[in-house]
Amino acid sequence: MVFEADSPDTYQPGTRMRRLTSRAYTPVFVFLDSTGKKVVETAGFKNPAEARALHRFVTKRHYLKASWADFAAKNAGR
Repeated sequence: MVFEADSPDTYQPGTRMRRLTSRAYTPVFVFLDSTGKKVVETAGFKNPAEARALHRFVTKRHYLKASWADFAAKNAGR
């Protein structure tokens, strides 16, 4: 697990975080499964409901059967 609470403004080429994300800037949230495979990447949340939906998406392993975009469209309002 990679967690950077005091991250730089940008991720330099060749660093682990730059290899994990398609974005070179922060904030970015990258969630990995137990094998280290990226399951979802997001630059933030539109509202608290979307943050809760992302939490459910990752912790309940919904990424195994749906994309984040599809899951968020159906669940970010709850």
